[in-house]
Amino acid sequence: MAEWQATRTIAKPHYTLSYGMRLDKGTAPELAHPHMSVTLPDGSAGSMTLHVMNGTKDEIKARLLESVGAFFDIHVEA
Repeated sequence: MAEWQATRTIAKPHYTLSYGMRLDKGTAPELAHPHMSVTLPDGSAGSMTLHVMNGTKDEIKARLLESVGAFFDIHVEA
C-alpha cells in the first residue's frame, strides 16, 4: 500500500514590479541616479531610482539583463 504524505500549500506573496525604459541617442552621466515619484498600488507614495546605461544596443541589453538578474538575487525570499 502506498504511503500517504501530507502536503501543505505555502502561499507565495504577490508583488508589483514597476518598470520603465527609454532609449535615447547620445550619452548621459551614468553616475546620476535620479529618483522618480510613484504612486504605489495601495495608493501610498514611493520613489523609484532611474538607472542610466550607455553603450551600443547589444551592450545595453546585456547589462540590463545582468542588472535584472542581480535585482532578483538581492530581493530573493527567505
